[in-house]
Amino acid sequence: YHDGEFHLLATCNVEEPEPEEVDEMLGIDFGIENIATDSDGEEHSGRAVDAKREWYEKRRVILQSVGTRSAKRRLQQLSGRQQRFQRDVNHCISKHLVQKAKGTGRGIAIEDLSGIRDRTTVSKAQRSRRATNRRLSNWAFHDLRQKIEYKAALAGVPVYVVDPAYTSQTCSQCGHREKANRRSQSEFVCRSCGHSQNADHNAARNIAERGNFLARAFVNEPMVASEASGSQASSLGRAAA
Repeated sequence: YHDGEFHLLATCNVEEPEPEEVDEMLGIDFGIENIATDSDGEEHSGRAVDAKREWYEKRRVILQSVGTRSAKRRLQQLSGRQQRFQRDVNHCISKHLVQKAKGTGRGIAIEDLSGIRDRTTVSKAQRSRRATNRRLSNWAFHDLRQKIEYKAALAGVPVYVVDPAYTSQTCSQCGHREKANRRSQSEFVCRSCGHSQNADHNAARNIAERGNFLARAFVNEPMVASEASGSQASSLGRAAA
């Protein structure tokens, strides 16, 4: 019984096919400006999502300041809508990514999202750190990862979770790593070979390569990689997915 309604929760067992043998990975980079960017360069923008989040936030502030009975009823109605909206967006993105990997005979390499708040930085010209953390808190990255993993399992697509450390600073062309390579949120220019690319696309290619490394080391056995630096995997552990 929740919010005046009865809900019935039923569970069922679904047979999962054996993960397919794959030679390559579709790398996925998660972010704020772009919720997900794959190693083919396809982006899933976060602008519409951010606009929706700000709308809900403003509405809550206004209704809370009014404090009337009708305002409180309206707050109750709004409760949960943002979460449902985000889950729906995550469902659409994860479904598309799994279908794409399945259709091209690839596995999926995604980044370990642990500590994503600390890894996400903004320039002085961008929003404040507090505002950035609020945006991070309001986006369900864990939900997106879970949806990718369970949809991939049902489709027989192997998923590898890798440590994303330095993927945004490493050149996907020559492997040179330097903080200055990442000129801005969207621009990556290697100071060694001059390779220029969208920063999220470059990071997704590095994630795909780390997934390829694991796929070659553990055929058809999705793993979690903990990488100390660059593309060298220092320790490996079994993934929950």
